[in-house]
Amino acid sequence: MALGGGYLLLFLINPNGMGFGDVKLAVTLGIALGWYGWPVLFAGTFAGFLLGAVYGVGLMILRRAGRRTAIPFGPFMIAGALAGLLLGGLGGLGG
Repeated sequence: MALGGGYLLLFLINPNGMGFGDVKLAVTLGIALGWYGWPVLFAGTFAGFLLGAVYGVGLMILRRAGRRTAIPFGPFMIAGALAGLLLGGLGGLGG
């Protein structure tokens, strides 16, 4: 629920920057990541933002997108959650 609350806050601050579908997805991913503890939750969340940022910067370098180009964030959230779960399960991050 904490991850969903954080995404809801981001949505309320800038509704054009993040869709409400991302907020709803964050609730589900937060439950899955939170089951394994706070370190896994933070790792999965950070990995999603990191993957999205790398993709966005890559598009900007290749001149296929600008700063205002909308990029779907859901796939990066899911990939980050998977990375957090694998890191937590295999790397021993969980509490």
